[in-house]
Amino acid sequence: MSDKIIRLKRTAWGAIVVLGLLGVFWQAGCKMQTKEIKKETGKLEKIKAAGKIVVGTSADYPPYEFHLLPELQDDMVGIDIDIAEAIAANLNVKLEIRDVVFSTLFDELIAERIDLALAGLSPTDSRRQIADFSIPYYQAIQNMLIRAADKDKIKLLDDLRGKVVGTQKGSIQEDMARNLIPGAAFVIHESISELINALRQQKLDAILLEKPVADAYAFKNKDLLNLECDTDSLPLGSAIAVRKGDKDLLERVNKILEVLIRENKITEFIQDAKVFTDKI
Repeated sequence: MSDKIIRLKRTAWGAIVVLGLLGVFWQAGCKMQTKEIKKETGKLEKIKAAGKIVVGTSADYPPYEFHLLPELQDDMVGIDIDIAEAIAANLNVKLEIRDVVFSTLFDELIAERIDLALAGLSPTDSRRQIADFSIPYYQAIQNMLIRAADKDKIKLLDDLRGKVVGTQKGSIQEDMARNLIPGAAFVIHESISELINALRQQKLDAILLEKPVADAYAFKNKDLLNLECDTDSLPLGSAIAVRKGDKDLLERVNKILEVLIRENKITEFIQDAKVFTDKI
């Protein structure tokens, strides 16, 4: 074999090796770039890619969310359910609603088992430390629900001193009760239904609830009476919670809420919910 042929072969093999190495580096670069893109993909894009949005709620809180009939566990209605449906429609994805224990909602959100928490949530300072919140979509005042037979004995929050007061675990009313009613005993339950049963059975003297929720239970239980109580020096309203850092999803949710509020859809949802609460 001549020296010229040997030199040509060596040049050819060298070119092949260089091209091969360039291919390896290019593939590695693409993989790294793909990983970076995947890592930087926002929550909103992940939801669209999955084709569904998972909303967590606690469905014993009319008119926000509740089961229309006890035997239809998947049939939930209410203000928050209508808002969730509007969000899913705007994103053009399917809606999956998970009914969880109220006090675990933020755990579910942090663990990314749900994309949104929509359950009449007030954006308190302590909650803002673990989640981000949308603009408020509804503002309600606080009530105390009592037995109608006690209407002459209990008229103000001060009348609950020395009595037994019930609140839902993890609710803002739990903190309110402890701060505003010194000398009372407190009973904390996971569900509002448990509190209502305890009140009717005279195991409690009152329950602190938002007015629309108290209205719904008082309508259903004629032996109960709801009274307004002055607890809202700084009303927080109800807002939607998203996981910390899900800015793109939060921005989109806020835009959707702005449209719903501007077009009076929230008011329509409230009226629809009132019709449903008359049937529970």
